Amino acid sequence: MDSVRLAILGALAASRVGMEQADVLAALGSAGVDAGSADRVLSSLVSSGGVRARAGTWLELTPSGILDLLGLHAEIERALDPSPPLPEQEQCPSVPWLTAVQTCWIDALSINYRVDPGALAPLLPAPLEPEVHKGHGWVQVLMSSLRDMRPPGIPSLFGTCFYQVSYRAAVRYRDALGSWRRGGYFVRSETNHPVMRAVGNALAEFKFHDFGAADMVMLRDGDRLTVGVDPEPGFPDGRLVSVVDTRPLGAPPPGSCWSSLGELHEPLVECYDALGVDAEQGHLYILTIDRDPWNARFVSPANLYCEYFDTGPLGRGAGELDSVLHLEECRYRWRPLRRVALG
Repeated sequence: MDSVRLAILGALAASRVGMEQADVLAALGSAGVDAGSADRVLSSLVSSGGVRARAGTWLELTPSGILDLLGLHAEIERALDPSPPLPEQEQCPSVPWLTAVQTCWIDALSINYRVDPGALAPLLPAPLEPEVHKGHGWVQVLMSSLRDMRPPGIPSLFGTCFYQVSYRAAVRYRDALGSWRRGGYFVRSETNHPVMRAVGNALAEFKFHDFGAADMVMLRDGDRLTVGVDPEPGFPDGRLVSVVDTRPLGAPPPGSCWSSLGELHEPLVECYDALGVDAEQGHLYILTIDRDPWNARFVSPANLYCEYFDTGPLGRGAGELDSVLHLEECRYRWRPLRRVALG
């Protein structure tokens, strides 16, 4: 009956001044709630003191009812949380006001490669291992224009804009309870902004990305998006060039492992935890992202060259292009960094 209780408390909270009992029951009935159940739960709330009846049929929410509503809301938030905290985890933000940043991705590409799990495994630190879908490991090359990155409360005018490319492997690990937890591990990252690179490599929140330096470009001409990455000396195997037709495809491209966008969504899109391992200190770090829904669509690259999957660590047959997704815009926010001891 929690759903009926929530509906009654929510209706009374939204009314602010209370409602006639008949109106409450009518609203529940129009929402498909059985009349007998609604009447029983309402009577229980009045008996427990969560709802107060005045002048016989006028109902008001009490302070006790407000607390009950807030408790139900918190339960819903926990149930929907893609990365709920565990008791053994501790928050460890480097600079709380600085690192809980927000930004907006513009014209983001997810270039999805299916890879040999055996070739991917040596690139991952223990206890991370490849998450296998459709018989393959997966690495997404995520390139985007990040706009107005800034701490909360700072106007967008003072934000920083730059390009970034990250090679995110789908991984998993066992938590202290023996359950599998999933996330992404960045086997490679570059940015074109020297200050953001220095900050990223200095703070624990991003240090495990090990940002490299590269010249980057993203140019849009109508439906055509041209991207390029040219790493500076010392960061080999990171050249990337592609021209993408951003008009949405109605189905996955020929040769893709996925039968639909919906099938791909859970394994590759619904990934909110970036994971890092500090073996020396004995910690696994978890950086969780809260973001808007990814309204990404399959698109077609007119041409594509990715050195990492040609002659680099996952080249020579270890990785193969599966599909490309395009995302026009998405807001991102970072939660405080968490960590758990490796045991």
